[in-house]
Amino acid sequence: MRRLTCALLFVSGLAQTPLAAAMARPEIEATLAAAMTQIVDQYVDPVDPRILMANGLQALKALPGAEQPSRQAAIEQSVLAAQQAEGMTPQTRILAGEILRFANGAPRETALNAALRGMVASLDAYSRVATSAELAPPPASVGLELTMRDGALTVVRPLPGSPGERVGIQAGDIVTSIDGRATERLPLPEAVALLRGTPGTPVMVALRRAGAGDTIVVQPVRGPVQAPPTVRWEMHGAVAVIRVAAFDSTTGGKLREAFDAVSARADAPLAGLVLDLRGNAGGLLDVSEQVAGLVLREGSRIGSLLGRTPADARPLRARDHVVPHDVPVVVLVDHRTAAGAEIVAAAMQDHRRALLIGAKTVGAGTIQTVLALPADQGALVLTTARVHRAGGDPLDAVGVSPDLLLDDATRQIAVHADMAADFNPTVLQQVRMAVATAPAGADVAVLAALAALKPATSKPQ
Repeated sequence: MRRLTCALLFVSGLAQTPLAAAMARPEIEATLAAAMTQIVDQYVDPVDPRILMANGLQALKALPGAEQPSRQAAIEQSVLAAQQAEGMTPQTRILAGEILRFANGAPRETALNAALRGMVASLDAYSRVATSAELAPPPASVGLELTMRDGALTVVRPLPGSPGERVGIQAGDIVTSIDGRATERLPLPEAVALLRGTPGTPVMVALRRAGAGDTIVVQPVRGPVQAPPTVRWEMHGAVAVIRVAAFDSTTGGKLREAFDAVSARADAPLAGLVLDLRGNAGGLLDVSEQVAGLVLREGSRIGSLLGRTPADARPLRARDHVVPHDVPVVVLVDHRTAAGAEIVAAAMQDHRRALLIGAKTVGAGTIQTVLALPADQGALVLTTARVHRAGGDPLDAVGVSPDLLLDDATRQIAVHADMAADFNPTVLQQVRMAVATAPAGADVAVLAALAALKPATSKPQ
């Protein structure tokens, strides 16, 4: 099983799924039974299997071949039968029977997928069905980082040198259709999958851009795209600024390498650290623990998981400490900081190990587990736990409020109400001055962080 926190999806990560050959009843029933068992046993909240069955059956009504009134009535009768059936096996047989009424081949495969998606869609916004192709290494992409923002498929940024960047796609563009298919109400993974494909093949992308009156249509050609590094660092005098873009399998090692490189500087001891988590939408749970553990004291409580299995009901603890305790830390967050990055930021704040600057974070405090389905039918990505902060408060739907709230547009800094009475007025004045006098195009948040660390950098070495 793979444990992950919710994250933005890169177009370099998913692929379309070819339809499988016709499936017989035993295979369909095995897939449905596996899905139901995993949901009932591991989903974060108790689930009534009869509701799952009803949602799976209702999803079949929207498919081609089920439009006739008689077919709709038959599905409704199956819904009633499933609600009255005792036990998972008879319920599964009822749903399988309706799926088998679709024609062999693609229609039946589509029906099975629709039933699974209908079951999972009733759970929460983060649980979903992942196709087997989504879990495999991708062939080619157009190189966009995407997110759903207010229900619209929005470009966070095109990756440098990617096909998307070369045809002029810009950050903030809204993708309205892909090869003629509208993206409205389309789940993000499915939209991403439409942009994946064979190297050298074009894809038609329609965009809506602020200030542009007409729809913009571009045609990037899919190709190999190198994912950007998850960790980058630079020095500002004796202060290290380390940007962590995502929590993947390489992040922990790369971050440790960055700390080692920073510590190896011969000209001055490290006087401060800025950990930039803006735009970091999370990733793997164990990497969140690693990142927080590099800064917090060994054994410190990072947070806790609340779920229904032992793996999903446990404390998160800091380990492998690296950063000296006397080095002051600032953490930068914004409205895109989510999931695993929120876990790290909240832990730093709760232990008063760092000053948080930026905007309130997403509030995606849930854990998803990837659970394989039989017969190469892909996997369920189920929400199996909720994350609570070290102090006990939930992260899900709440997020993390920074100590210093920064409005980039107006260049205003406000102290969080909980800190207003005790916040150092000299530091606050320095930060406000740095923000107000920042030149056009400057990274205002970084300048604010450096100003907040100025008393530390001014100490005699």
